[in-house]
Amino acid sequence: MIVEKYPLLNEPNRTMVVFNRGNFLYGHILKNSTEKAPVKLMFETGKYASIEALKEEFPPAEELK
Repeated sequence: MIVEKYPLLNEPNRTMVVFNRGNFLYGHILKNSTEKAPVKLMFETGKYASIEALKEEFPPAEELK
């Protein structure tokens, strides 16, 4: 199940999608779609115990309100 989705701070045109599986969270870093190319999975993170820990390693471009 998707928990959160946010743009990444140090990686323009990339989005983090955070998933919950059991007692841990993990993320997929996606390359955003363009007119010529669809969304592409670039990287899957390891497991994290909290959303804060994941965001510490992969910070959002801006905090969502």
